[in-house]
Amino acid sequence: MDRLAPRTDYVIVLLVWMAGLGAAAQFGKIAISLTAFRDVYDVGEVALGFLISCVGAVGLTLGVLGGILITRVGIRRAFVTGLILAAVLSALQALLPPYPLMIVLRVLEGATHLAIVIAGPILMARHSSDAARPAVMTLWSSFFGLSFMLIALLAPPLLRAGGLPLLLLAHSAYMLTLALALWRYLPAPIAPHESALQDVPLTLIGILRLHLSIYRSPVTNAAALGFVWYTATYISVLTYLPVFVAESQRSGLAASLPLASILTSLTLGILLLRYVSPVRAVQIGYVLTALAALPLLFFFGNDAAFIIACLLLMGATGFVPGASFATLAALNISDEGRAHATGALAQMGNVGTTCGPPILAAIILAAGVSGVVIFVLLLSLCGVAVHEVLSRRRARGASLI
Repeated sequence: MDRLAPRTDYVIVLLVWMAGLGAAAQFGKIAISLTAFRDVYDVGEVALGFLISCVGAVGLTLGVLGGILITRVGIRRAFVTGLILAAVLSALQALLPPYPLMIVLRVLEGATHLAIVIAGPILMARHSSDAARPAVMTLWSSFFGLSFMLIALLAPPLLRAGGLPLLLLAHSAYMLTLALALWRYLPAPIAPHESALQDVPLTLIGILRLHLSIYRSPVTNAAALGFVWYTATYISVLTYLPVFVAESQRSGLAASLPLASILTSLTLGILLLRYVSPVRAVQIGYVLTALAALPLLFFFGNDAAFIIACLLLMGATGFVPGASFATLAALNISDEGRAHATGALAQMGNVGTTCGPPILAAIILAAGVSGVVIFVLLLSLCGVAVHEVLSRRRARGASLI
């Protein structure tokens, strides 16, 4: 069961969050340096892009299974082991092996990424007080966008100094340092096994039944089913909004968009959670996102005004991720419940990031900037509607909470 912290251990919270930055860098270190990888591997663009996406494919297929295994192994052990293995794999990647072997290393790295992003929010929730937990979970939700921004700043000088090997070794050293620090600071579990569900069979039928159990429960599925619309929206508009401005403005806009979301999440997002429930905050975030998409129609063609509209849209999306992680922590009070809910959230988050961009690309080809607005409106309304339905289900079956 969850051991609620009487006070927030800010050292552990900060270290776990920094580990999250490193987990996001497992994507960013490739995405930001793709040109350098293009010089190393003589493969097509699709194959090159697979160097990025194959990490997320692990979470897409094995998210819930990861939640099972982590509760069996132990949250602390899984988290620290994931960091150590991530460091080893990044160091091996620095050797720049042949493309097929690099893909194998990246898929294995995807397994470590899954361990970190499932165990991370559980540890953040465990070591924060009830009062601080919404803000702490919002901080955790910022790790992906902030990591990409930091890599965009740090990768170019590292690449100039030592090429891809130095960049990959720097990531390896970062992950190993955090692994050692967290092994030192994270308290050992009270019992050898942290999960009360040791009897869940690791068979295909057992895993499918657990998937069904998780996704049927309006408690364990709430954060995941509300989050998928955000990830589909976020990564898609982040990718394609810059194409609607002059080429000279695109790099600046691409760098500014995640910052707008992070600033909202860590300021107004935390403030909102002081006054409304996490689920209601997610719904408010989706409503604001839908409204913020409308100005794109009126300012397209005027780059200065359009850029401001894009920043407002991304700022509006910033209300959703922190509130979604706060929803996960609020509704699921045990470690294993949070592990299963976080596994589902990781799985559905990868569904969104995988499906969103190609769908929006097709819509843009047919409808241009109007397609972006329609896309955002539909996904935002789905986010509001899903949480409304699940809230009513929980109200009818209070014993499920």
